[in-house]
Amino acid sequence: MSFLGQWQLDRARERGAEAEAARDDRPRPVQDVLRARVTFPRDAAGARVVARGRWDGGRQLLVAGRELGGRTGFWVLTPLRLADGSGVGVVRGWVPTAADPAAAAPSGTVTVAVTGRLEPAEPPAQRAPGQGSGLPAGRLDRVAATDLIAAWPYPLLTGYVLAESQAPPAAAPSPRPVPPPAPETGLAWQNLSYAVQWWAFALFGLFFWWRLVRDDHAGRLRGGDGADGADGADGADGADDPGGPAPPPVRDDAGAMTATAPSPGARQ
Repeated sequence: MSFLGQWQLDRARERGAEAEAARDDRPRPVQDVLRARVTFPRDAAGARVVARGRWDGGRQLLVAGRELGGRTGFWVLTPLRLADGSGVGVVRGWVPTAADPAAAAPSGTVTVAVTGRLEPAEPPAQRAPGQGSGLPAGRLDRVAATDLIAAWPYPLLTGYVLAESQAPPAAAPSPRPVPPPAPETGLAWQNLSYAVQWWAFALFGLFFWWRLVRDDHAGRLRGGDGADGADGADGADGADDPGGPAPPPVRDDAGAMTATAPSPGARQ
């Protein structure tokens, strides 16, 4: 169990190193990190990527309930069509209201290069069957892969890009950039907790073994004391009657009971 705890500690260090490596400042082509319809790899979260393609502004969405600077507003989520025909959602930024001019969808057929951080799609909201989000058309409450698949009719990457910059630059006004989540550096806490649990099990096992050994030793000592006590009792009985049992009485000619005199060798 101690070995398993050490293994989990090593995994915690490895995952922490992977998270830091994913935050490398050198952007990589997004399709070198993630492909359409492929499960999002754990080590891709926060990777700095560059996505090249054309905006599909007609299918832009607004993600409600997003905070920035202490205010609640919307993320501006626009699909970017990549060269292979797949698409990836790009959070171009944040706006305080849906009517903000910065929320206007991009137009034109110019190929752009968007640099940003790749993040995994969010889990879908838990709703009853047939229940919607209650938001107007064109708005979402989550950047969930299931919702994007229903809204965009082409193969999608199972993540989205938090845009940092665009080349050529977007026309003004532009949404405010959304900062990426705080990176997970150092140890991976889940694996670290597993390591602590395994070590706790190992300590419990040692304690249990110690109790068994202690109780077994105490039982042997008690058994030895009982045997000595029995021997001592036998010896005491012999000491009280060193001469052995007295001879039985005999009847004389007159019928009277008289005690048989002890043998000359008996103690008086």
